[in-house]
Amino acid sequence: MFPDKPLTEDNLKTLSNTLVNARKQASVLETFPADVPTTLDAAYHVQDMSLEQWNDEITGWKVGMVIPELRDQMGAERLMGPIFKKVTHFIGRSHADDEFVELEVYAGGMVAVEAELVFELGEEITPGSIDTKGPLKHLIKAVYAGVEIASSPVIDLNSYGPTAIISDFGVNQGMVIGAPIASWDTVIEHMQTSVFINKDHINTAPSNNVLRGPMAAVAYLIDQAAARNITLPKGCMICSGAITGVHDTVAGATSTVTFEGVGNINMKLIPVSA
Repeated sequence: MFPDKPLTEDNLKTLSNTLVNARKQASVLETFPADVPTTLDAAYHVQDMSLEQWNDEITGWKVGMVIPELRDQMGAERLMGPIFKKVTHFIGRSHADDEFVELEVYAGGMVAVEAELVFELGEEITPGSIDTKGPLKHLIKAVYAGVEIASSPVIDLNSYGPTAIISDFGVNQGMVIGAPIASWDTVIEHMQTSVFINKDHINTAPSNNVLRGPMAAVAYLIDQAAARNITLPKGCMICSGAITGVHDTVAGATSTVTFEGVGNINMKLIPVSA
């Protein structure tokens, strides 16, 4: 999966340019356009270079998983990627049956739906200001039923591993924020989350069904942001990880995500316009 030698700075810059241009032009990449970065640090360097070229505000960050067989080699269980204002959809309530939100995805590329809990920070977090081994609940203003839309111009991006995913903005292409969850810290372990695509039931799982729970994802995000010298502003949203799995689909599909006792998010996936 990884090349024998680390990529050079020029290699990493070329990779960033290629991935950004493919997103801007909504063009499909049949394969990953270069050797994949050999380390997470190199992949985050690509992500940083791409952020410099992307003219949009960051509204939050997604937390994804490093596949178990690569965690020792990568030295991490999780990864992070930016979520941009253009693809952030704040609903703040449950959809009625006849309501839906349209979400742009890369037609012909990688597309997936992920049910997630979305955490809203109630205060600014500067790098190194929080000891994540201590209590963190006081940092959270609200938790919402949510969805992350993963999409990339690269066909089957996830098969290239975590450094490829990080390099392409963590494969994020959307965040939907639904109804707030009252007493979230006590109810999510008893709440079921379900995903439907084109009306077919795909999977159901407890709403806290991420590695060591969603607060572990929040702790990771705080630590990784600090390592990258990133300040997390008050109001920053954190997509805490796929509850029922990463469910591949295509442009043109419809999807409903249901959080038991909280409500539904209804979506239609449409092609990105260049």
